[in-house]
Amino acid sequence: MRGIKGYEVVGTLRDGGEAEIKHDKAFNIDVKVFHNNATFIQTIKKLTDSTISVEGTLSWQTCNGGECLMDETDVRFEIKGLEATPSAPSANPSANKSEGLLVFLLLAFAAGLGGVFTPCVFPMIPMTVGFFISGSDNRRKGIMKGLVFGLSVTLIYTLAGILVALFKSTDATDTLGSHWIPNAIFGILFIVFAVSFLGAFEITLPGGLANKADSKADKGGLIASFFVAFAMVIVSFSCTGPFVGSILAAAVSGGVAIKPVLGMLVFGLAFSLPFVIFSFFPALMKRMPKSGGWLNMVKVIFAFILLAFSMKYLSAVDVWFGWGIISRPLVIAVWIAISVCLGLYLLGIIKTSHDSPVSDVGAGRVVFAIASFSFAIFLIPGLFGAPLSSLSTLLPPASETTYTIFNNTSAPKPDQPGSLKPANTQSGSCAPVKYADPNHAAPYGLKAYYDIAQAIECSISLKKPVLLAFKSTTCSGCKLMEANVWSDAGVQEILRNQVVLATLYVDDKTLLPESEQIVSTLDGKIKNTLGRKNRDYQISRFGVASQPYYVLIDQNEVSLAEPVGECSKDEFLKFLNQGIQKFTSQSVR
Repeated sequence: MRGIKGYEVVGTLRDGGEAEIKHDKAFNIDVKVFHNNATFIQTIKKLTDSTISVEGTLSWQTCNGGECLMDETDVRFEIKGLEATPSAPSANPSANKSEGLLVFLLLAFAAGLGGVFTPCVFPMIPMTVGFFISGSDNRRKGIMKGLVFGLSVTLIYTLAGILVALFKSTDATDTLGSHWIPNAIFGILFIVFAVSFLGAFEITLPGGLANKADSKADKGGLIASFFVAFAMVIVSFSCTGPFVGSILAAAVSGGVAIKPVLGMLVFGLAFSLPFVIFSFFPALMKRMPKSGGWLNMVKVIFAFILLAFSMKYLSAVDVWFGWGIISRPLVIAVWIAISVCLGLYLLGIIKTSHDSPVSDVGAGRVVFAIASFSFAIFLIPGLFGAPLSSLSTLLPPASETTYTIFNNTSAPKPDQPGSLKPANTQSGSCAPVKYADPNHAAPYGLKAYYDIAQAIECSISLKKPVLLAFKSTTCSGCKLMEANVWSDAGVQEILRNQVVLATLYVDDKTLLPESEQIVSTLDGKIKNTLGRKNRDYQISRFGVASQPYYVLIDQNEVSLAEPVGECSKDEFLKFLNQGIQKFTSQSVR
């Protein structure tokens, strides 16, 4: 919004509900997708009876396959004096079911069932079912008690989801997944619960609350079933807390405001399901495995998993502030240590204070131990620069702390026949990088410029071509290119030594000084931010608005090879080598 006069903005921009939620594998988040059309709503409050003008700029992105298009649209509305603000047209929610939401609900259901098989809950099943069937004149009353218990548990967890939903809006869900505050909260909570699961201490809610619930439950009847459920939720919190926290952590990063409610509803249903089934068929309890040391083993395994996932949230905090403390190698090293410790625990080599003596290691323990050790071995190359593409969305971005020692022969070395490195490679001097931002740092420790003019000036000094890499912060294809193609040693050798890299974000909000602002030849508008200037340059010079988009140019801004978008490693290397070869031939003349 700009030029706000005669009104004030209420809340933030929101959509009209037509969005389909899909999971973005590159960023590991749920994103909103609109098909054919979309409605966006901004509430304002008029402060005058006169006619007011509402102006602003809507920034948006469209994606198709691996390419994304950033664009902006200026909007202007006139609201005449003494007229009510027209209400936004209602829109029917998308009929398409969200695959991302379905996966989330399945995970919530699995978490609910997993919560049953914890030391705080599993031993209580016979006692709880005994409450259903004891004192009942007939089987029907026992079933009714079980149903009321199940509905009560579901209701209690759903209320927790409602409380979370009340403190966030649809707009907030778009940023909570990346903001440092929720990531810090979930990271710390996961560590606290993990340490508790390892036996350091017990997490319990106030004892008075549990005692009051128990006293109400002792009175009997259907109402007592609710208090039995309430007591169950309270007493089992030390074991179910991490499951609930995981569901809420996943919910706040989605694009649906009601997602925490749905997640807790499904979690509660799954958690109470075994109790309800046993109230219908009490004889099934005879087939249940007896509680014992295996329950504590499950608890410890959950502790290791929680520790591993806590690093994801803590690294997101580090990336937000640009500290560079929780680096990619550090996270990988912690994961390796956790995997090795888990494997040793499963084999009975290391134990916690609550473990029973392990006389024999069964086949199940051995299989899971092998899987844990295998995962640790899989991670080791990541310490030395291996891309670990399948885990790229869970790991911090590669940086100068990531060293590549693998000798990849994708590109010839400078002193080998066939090398396309320019003959004249003296160092030269380049000015300090302008508009440097830790959040926009090039991966793998590559040096990049963020201003086209400065990159060209540096290329003149170094006598190297310029690689223009157009991208955006939310471009999945850009991230996949860097994870799967730029991770190659041959590609990195070229990017590091044979070209001047210009990383050009088309959505960079950095405000330019007036001397560097331009008036677009395309639409006649002033481009006052670095992102708008980069986007205008891409469209006006190359006629393409999608990202990722890579162009190799000389000092006169002439293309040296056919530009490419998202492509394979071989195609990208071919593009680079062709451009450098042409640049070299021009320099020799």
